[in-house]
Amino acid sequence: MPVIALFVLSLLWGSTFYFTKMVLPDFHPVSIVFYRCLLGGLTLLPFFLWKRKKQDFQNVLPLIGITLLSTGIPWVFMSYSQKGLDTTISAVLNATGPIWGVIFSFFILKIPLRKKEIFSVLIGFSGILVAFFLGTSNKINFTFSSAVLLLLAVSLYALSAIFTSKYLRNVTVYTISFVSLLTGSIYSGLFMIFIEPSSYQAFMDIKNVGALMMLGVFNSGIGNLLYFYLVQKAGPIFALLITYLMPITTILLGVLLLNENLVAGTVFALIFVLISVYFSRERRRK
Repeated sequence: MPVIALFVLSLLWGSTFYFTKMVLPDFHPVSIVFYRCLLGGLTLLPFFLWKRKKQDFQNVLPLIGITLLSTGIPWVFMSYSQKGLDTTISAVLNATGPIWGVIFSFFILKIPLRKKEIFSVLIGFSGILVAFFLGTSNKINFTFSSAVLLLLAVSLYALSAIFTSKYLRNVTVYTISFVSLLTGSIYSGLFMIFIEPSSYQAFMDIKNVGALMMLGVFNSGIGNLLYFYLVQKAGPIFALLITYLMPITTILLGVLLLNENLVAGTVFALIFVLISVYFSRERRRK
């Protein structure tokens, strides 16, 4: 069952960039995040009401702040970034999460770095440099500011994971998942009121309804539950295999369904990043 859950999750999370691309012509990025969080939160609400514990809310401010770092803020950055990036190059940059995790673990958790981890960071950033170098090619859609936004989003994901392990260790995963979507919807909704108050009109297109349902209900709501199921049933190391599978799904969808070009350099950059991710996880296997 965990193996099946892993592959299903790779399809859900790997398709996030694809469905975001689908709705970007009709929705502002903050509107996409709002509906994604709202639909995902409604999906998780029954699980939250069933599994929540009183002690989950002993430290409300850290809970709100950390979950906002994991959902609302980075998802807005990610949605904005897709205006200037192909999903193929997005897959490479998005795979750098564990690399940022190693860096933040050193500076925040004060966990000493071993030679393999230092090597992993150097290899990972080499892959990022290759990806940025590819941006000069006319064969792919690449904007420097969009790439920086996506890297910032990924680094915030990693930062939130570090803070979660430090401050929210005793909070149930159902509460963390639901509150992250709740805070994300409030955060993005406040901006949407001023930026795109009539965004609901785009729901007249059935394509937008289907894409946002996938982003909210499946990618965000069910995806979060599957991930934490993997962590609990098969362990965090097994769950982190998603890092290797997601780029494959993302790139295949971009090439097959969005007709994006897959240049050799993109594959080369991805190999660099995945090698880096492999070495960054080595220490935790011991």
